[in-house]
Amino acid sequence: MPEIFQKGIDVSRYQGQINWRQVKADGQQYAIVRAVSSNSGGSYIDPLFRQNVQQAKAAGLRVGAYYYTYALNEQQSIAELELLLQALQGLQLEYPVFVDMEDITIAALGRQAATNLARFALVVLDQKGWYSGLYTYTSFAQNNLDMSQLQEWPLCIADYRGFVGYPGKYEMWQFSSTGNVSGISTKVDLSYAYTDFLPAIIAGGYNGFEAAPQMIPLVNTQLEVFSERTEYFASPDVNDIAGRLPIGFYNAQSRSNGTYNGFEWVTFWLNGVVYWTVLLPDRTRLVQNDCCEQLKEALTQLDQKESIMNSVAGQLRSLADELENG
Repeated sequence: MPEIFQKGIDVSRYQGQINWRQVKADGQQYAIVRAVSSNSGGSYIDPLFRQNVQQAKAAGLRVGAYYYTYALNEQQSIAELELLLQALQGLQLEYPVFVDMEDITIAALGRQAATNLARFALVVLDQKGWYSGLYTYTSFAQNNLDMSQLQEWPLCIADYRGFVGYPGKYEMWQFSSTGNVSGISTKVDLSYAYTDFLPAIIAGGYNGFEAAPQMIPLVNTQLEVFSERTEYFASPDVNDIAGRLPIGFYNAQSRSNGTYNGFEWVTFWLNGVVYWTVLLPDRTRLVQNDCCEQLKEALTQLDQKESIMNSVAGQLRSLADELENG
């Protein structure tokens, strides 16, 4: 089994009101949130979609989305996708937008027709700037889809038997539909992600992100952190928080050519790993190494002067004591 990158949950309106901070504290790292589904009245946007996305991101989880498709032809697929794109407007997502294809009515169309519909939806999402993926379960993938035609998209496979019976490549495994997670009052789907999708999402400018920032190499430059509020990130995404930086100096690697998603970014070394942070005038700045040396020298001189002043003051106190006693 591949190494687990993150563990997470799938949610919809059926989970009701969620305490996302408790979900995060319970060890969940991402959420795939239902955006669109259908009922007898037609397709609809999940009424808790925006709330779940915003609150999950605010709690520090990465977020993706999915929609359950019932489309039996391209015209119906377009109607679903138009509503999905409306739901996604203005969002930034760190995980793919999944086409959830598992309905028995689609299986009845036959393998090639179902495959064509899956590919159609995935391509449309790609063209509209969303990093798309396919969600289905093992038997549907094996019996109702030609997966060789869908290999270029990430796959989240559902299999609740304690192992994955699907023999092909997959990037996520939904292993339970009856999980218990703090902050959620109902049973919930649990899954593992084996891939960090965010670098590819950023590099391609998908999911509401600008295309990856152009970085300018830095030489003999340090990042000075002078505020305890300074956060650093695993990627150029202010929601991808890795921690807070102690006050001090760090070897800077590169800086963005202009702004990216509203910020000027810097990469730097920390414990042998390259991280990201933003230049904020009240928290961080870049300084040349010689400036750092000058600053250190100035501080040393101040320490020496303080030592001399303390020595002189001590001598004067001793002299005053002698005069007073004499």
